[in-house]
Amino acid sequence: MSVDEKYHELIEEYKNDILLSLRIGVLQVNELKYLLEHFKEEENYEGCQGLADAYAEFKRELDEY
Repeated sequence: MSVDEKYHELIEEYKNDILLSLRIGVLQVNELKYLLEHFKEEENYEGCQGLADAYAEFKRELDEY
C-alpha cells in the first residue's frame, strides 16, 4: 500500500467514525469545532479532512429530510 493510499484510508476512517458519532448523537454538530481545534493542535491533517468530509456528508443527509 502506498503512502497516498494510507493517507486516504486514514481520512476515510476518521470520516466514518465522526459520521457515525453524529448519526447516533454521541457527537453534536456544535461540538465539531472543539474536535477540529484538537486535530489542528496535534497537526492531524487526516483528522481535519475526515471531520470536514463527515460534516459535509451529514449535512447532505439532513438536507435530504
